[in-house]
Amino acid sequence: MSNDYHPFSEAFLANPWPVFRRMRDEEPAYFVEDLNTWALSRFEDVLQASNDRTHFTATMGTSIDMLLVDGPKPSAMVFMDPPEHTLHKNAVNRLYAKNAVALLEDTLRTRTRSLMAAGLESGEIDVHALATEVALRTIADFIGLQYAEIAHIRSLLDVFYHREPGHRGTTPQGMKAFGEIYEYTMALVRQYRRNPPPPGTQIHTWLEFAIDGKQMTDEEIYFSIFSFTVTGSDTIALVTAGTVYYLAQHPQQYAEVRADHALIPYAFAETARYDQPTNVLGRRVVADLELHGKTISAGQNVMFLFASANRDEREFPEADQYQISRRPPRTLAFGAGIHACIGQHLARLEGKIILEELFAAIPEYEVQQQRCRRTFTEFLQGYCEVPIRFRPR
Repeated sequence: MSNDYHPFSEAFLANPWPVFRRMRDEEPAYFVEDLNTWALSRFEDVLQASNDRTHFTATMGTSIDMLLVDGPKPSAMVFMDPPEHTLHKNAVNRLYAKNAVALLEDTLRTRTRSLMAAGLESGEIDVHALATEVALRTIADFIGLQYAEIAHIRSLLDVFYHREPGHRGTTPQGMKAFGEIYEYTMALVRQYRRNPPPPGTQIHTWLEFAIDGKQMTDEEIYFSIFSFTVTGSDTIALVTAGTVYYLAQHPQQYAEVRADHALIPYAFAETARYDQPTNVLGRRVVADLELHGKTISAGQNVMFLFASANRDEREFPEADQYQISRRPPRTLAFGAGIHACIGQHLARLEGKIILEELFAAIPEYEVQQQRCRRTFTEFLQGYCEVPIRFRPR
């Protein structure tokens, strides 16, 4: 196939689906020569590789930008293999267990209603902005940050992840914002060492956490805060906003969901499959392997194209159709293996509650199609603006 795929290609990112289909059909192990990186596009390949600790490591990075820069990587859970990864994950995993997250339902409903109030009076709500606010306040509670602190970090993250046409990857303004995030968050960590947040928060756990008597450094806690802020506020908003957008594109399915709110989790799950927000993550190869007649060599990188894998017809019949009736036995919507999303139960509950509250409070609304906007970068994709209008309450 011709060289249509490149993770930094603006033309590809604007409409990746035809290219993904050709990759799955013609060259499922695709080599991006200038990056010395392979791209896996089929569901089964991505699933197997996500669980393969013999041939792949996360210690050299899991995002494209990290993998392409040689040298030591930050000591954070996302860049660890077992046994270190297991120890760090177990330290906070109980907070995100399904039964623990379920106890937050009333808090999340109250928060969502409060944040919707002004929009209900004005007659317009941006679903992405609402979901972002709910998610940010919630993940701040989990981490142990004040809302003003995480909101400032989030504002700098928006600059860091913004992409300019004609510029590959992070912009100079984005790199400056990344430095500001580092300085600001490191100052917070020093402050919290003097005055720790309450027990049960992640920062409190990280301050007390030690392996073989060695506690986490300020920088390790910084990168942990950074990664949980990103994962705890980006994907939930994109999937929730996307659900409202795609239901508007499919009136019959929208009517079914409005008539039976028990279908909301299935609509949310189908959006996460159909328009996977985390479109690519990766690993460094540590041992040669053969795949689809190609030799993938140690020292090279491999990208897991989750967005493509979740549209793989070999796993999902009529994969390019949005169908809330799906009940797939397997999915990569929240990743797979030891690095599967730790907050997936929280994300599902947040999405469910936000959509339930929207539908309950607003009998009829109209999605402002001409004002909906997508973001597409080498890391994230999805609808980042989905305004709806309705009769003010």
